[in-house]
Amino acid sequence: MLLRLQQLPRKSSSLIFTITSKRFLNAPTRVRFAPSPTGQLHLGGLRTALFNYLLAKKTGGQFILRIEDTDQTRYVEGAVESLVKALKWAGIPHDEGPNVEGPHSPYYQSERTELYREHAKRLVESGHAYRCFCTPERLSRVKEARQKKGNYIAYDKHCSYLSDEEIQEGLDKKLPYTIRLMTPYEGSTEHNDLVYGKINFSNKTIDDTILIKSDGYPTYHLANVVDDHLMKITHVLRGEEWLSSTPKHILLYKALGWTPPLFAHLPLLLNPDGSKLSKRSGDVHVEHYIEKGYLPEAIDNFVALLGWHPNDNSEALFTMKELIEQFDIQDINHSGAVVDHQKLDWINKHHILKRAQTKDGLSSLVDILKPFVDRQYISALQGTPSEYRLESNYLSQVIDTIKERIRNVSDIPTLCSYYFEEPNYESTDALALKKKLKQPAVDLINKAEFIQEFKSIEPFDAATIKPWLYSLAESKGMNPNHLMMALRYKVTGSRVGAGVAETIQTLGKDTTIRRLENQI
Repeated sequence: MLLRLQQLPRKSSSLIFTITSKRFLNAPTRVRFAPSPTGQLHLGGLRTALFNYLLAKKTGGQFILRIEDTDQTRYVEGAVESLVKALKWAGIPHDEGPNVEGPHSPYYQSERTELYREHAKRLVESGHAYRCFCTPERLSRVKEARQKKGNYIAYDKHCSYLSDEEIQEGLDKKLPYTIRLMTPYEGSTEHNDLVYGKINFSNKTIDDTILIKSDGYPTYHLANVVDDHLMKITHVLRGEEWLSSTPKHILLYKALGWTPPLFAHLPLLLNPDGSKLSKRSGDVHVEHYIEKGYLPEAIDNFVALLGWHPNDNSEALFTMKELIEQFDIQDINHSGAVVDHQKLDWINKHHILKRAQTKDGLSSLVDILKPFVDRQYISALQGTPSEYRLESNYLSQVIDTIKERIRNVSDIPTLCSYYFEEPNYESTDALALKKKLKQPAVDLINKAEFIQEFKSIEPFDAATIKPWLYSLAESKGMNPNHLMMALRYKVTGSRVGAGVAETIQTLGKDTTIRRLENQI
């Protein structure tokens, strides 16, 4: 489809926003997220849902969840439940929709098909749509021939020229037919997008869109427009891939005598190499991030920054409350948004630190960590003296100790395995650490006197252990870091971890002494 996009500076784009949104300036918005139940919720879908939710809550409006399930051939059993569960996990509840009835139910399009047929019939009667009896074979031939001639639209409007007698003949013969929108050939359709600015679409490039398929079911275009109008949707925020469909929708609104909502198209999501993010990739599904142990507030924060950022140069860390307060359509960028997992890990790390500041927050982190620990260690630890390492109190201490060093709670069982099992001194990590050890420090901690004195430390906590070790190193004329490194090797066999004194406190006196004695 050919279109003319008027590239506007941000100030001009803001002007368009001000003008076009005047009728909604002081009114609560009604927005919707309308996924098809064809699989798991992906990052792009979550971003669309989140932006709509933020706008609704910012303006004191309503967020509607509508299920666009008219294409039964693509329906996946359990997909709706999965979508609702993922949105609930992300803290994005709907005000109307499945299981939350409202004044515009039902919220499944498959239960609204009669409404769409009524409006299609109305369009035919008013001359804004027509029945198309063309067979699939003819449509294929016409499309191929027109493409060879360089035509942008695939259909030749053949059935729009049928006489009343020819139409009646087709109906009497019970020939299958579709209903198509009668698109004007001359002129253009203008659209003021809240993100992209003013766009002109040449009507010569807009096909006579099918509204009702031959099986009687509506296409996305008709169902979408009818539902948005009847559900009183004021703003439509959706992916950039729908930008080319917007003129069809605007023409439909005009044909039905309705005022279109305001449209804002969100930028494409890109891989780091600039290619379009594929929905088929497993690591774009929200379920993937849930299974990996990411925090919902971190995912919301990350997804919000895919194409949006407040214009005040504030930090990139936001709670949902802060996102609602700061969200503004004018701050959405139309450049592609790169999905950078390193940035996600950085954001997740900081939300872990924020949660860990409170008792309840730390407890919630334990709830996330425990399944990962159980999966990896329950068979080895259950029924042994070390079973306490599966308990919440111990896991809470581990998180509190290591929180500054991790990007994800689920990293702990693997990266810091020494909290749950004996160190593997033959691992690549342990051998690399061993090469850096200074022999005088190793000799010192191998002495029986060191272990005896170490046993006598009371209370056995980091606040006591650390100054004791520094004082000992000083008395021996030794670099304290050399002593700490030797101890780290002995008790963890790993370069990854928190401070040595803090790690020893969490491991406890018995475990620490045993590991020191075993490594003499």
